[in-house]
Order: sequence, then structure tokens, then C-alpha cells
Amino acid sequence: MRFMIIIPTTAIRKIYLVIPLIFLSASAFAESPPAKILYVGAISINPCQDAKILADWYSRFGIETKEVQGGYYGKFDTAAGPFVFGIHPKKADSPKKSSASVSVVFRVENFERSLLTLKNKGLLPDKIEKDQQGQVASFHDPDGNKVTIWGE
Repeated sequence: MRFMIIIPTTAIRKIYLVIPLIFLSASAFAESPPAKILYVGAISINPCQDAKILADWYSRFGIETKEVQGGYYGKFDTAAGPFVFGIHPKKADSPKKSSASVSVVFRVENFERSLLTLKNKGLLPDKIEKDQQGQVASFHDPDGNKVTIWGE
């Protein structure tokens, strides 16, 4: 004895509609342009050794932050869009010492004036270099992360 499956006509119509949509979707994904990064939108230091000490240190660069649940967060606008800066508090399961793998580079309008201002605020560079691109002064924050100013 044979069993026959009866498929309603509406179900067959739906299947005929779905199959071409699947192929169209697959080809659309295959041909879509790759995503590109427009600009750096944030720097996040996570975890830090002491969020308050780090926030105070970065405030001397002119980055004002506000304390939220033990972390310090700030934002300023650039020509490319908003730039967010976050200093996340150390958690109980964080390593004892930061990896010092964060590097922050700030482009400055007037290198000499910026360097003098930072020196007056007690921030002395570890190294100052000059090349065809301009001048660079390198610092290290209290967690050991490299911070650089770059300008002409």
C-alpha cells in the first residue's frame, strides 16, 4: 500500500517563493562591499590599577572624565566624530599588573606649546624624537601604558 502526502497548493506556492529569495540573498551577501573603519572612536584602558589616579593623570592632557561606578569616562568631538575615552576599574579577577599594552597617540596643534604645558603640569616625557613627519614626545601613564603627543 502506498502512502501519498497531500501538500496544499498554498504551501507549494510559498516554497516556490522562498527558494529564489534564498539564492538572491546569498548572491547579495557575496557581492556586498567589505566594511571599512572610518575613524578611531574610543580608547579603553581595561583593567587599570587605580582608576582615580589614571583619570587624574589623563586630565593633565586635557581629557576630562566623570566617575561612573568606579570607572572614569569622557567624550570629546573630533572632525571625524565623537571620541570616547574609558578607564575601567580593576575587578577582583583582574591580573595584578596591567600588560601595558595600550598605546595612545594624541595629535597636537602646536608641539612645543603642548610639551611646555605638560611639563608645567608635572608630566615629563621619557623620550622626544624629531623626523620628517614632525615631533613626538613619549610618556608612560601610572599603569605603564605608552602615551605620545605628535605635532609639528
